[in-house]
Amino acid sequence: MEIRPMRMKDLIAVRDLELLCIREYFEKIMENRWDDLPQEWIDKLGASNPRSFRHHVEGGLSMVAEEDGEAVGFIFAQMLHHAYNVENMTWVENMGVHPYYRRTGIGYRLLEACIDESQRQGAAVVHSAIQPDNIPSLMMHRKIGFFTDTREVALLDLSDRKVSAPK
Repeated sequence: MEIRPMRMKDLIAVRDLELLCIREYFEKIMENRWDDLPQEWIDKLGASNPRSFRHHVEGGLSMVAEEDGEAVGFIFAQMLHHAYNVENMTWVENMGVHPYYRRTGIGYRLLEACIDESQRQGAAVVHSAIQPDNIPSLMMHRKIGFFTDTREVALLDLSDRKVSAPK
């Protein structure tokens, strides 16, 4: 098993793996079937979408777990500057491991490699979004030393929102 920085040539393999992981989670929580989602929605999901992938690769904090030349795990992370009163903070956007390889320490090794590189790049804090029902991920983060509570990250998509007039 090799943990290494993500490269542009990983796009297709990592995209397929990330969508597999997203689909698996969505099928647990969605009322609609995955196959009923509009393709344009699916195309925008995840950090591996073509508009985001290069940014994550160039930052040097995103990693791939590779077994026999096949991507079996990934972590997407980036450095944020001046966030939450912290000069340099690593934001872990998404991570996943192929179902066949789970519970073998790959996620742990990916997160550790990302943290190590974050420290080399000067990060003071690592912030990772975790779904509160993902107990294995919560336990892994706690094992590494993350503080966890019941907060989730909320997202507001401003792309279709009208700007209101000042009051």
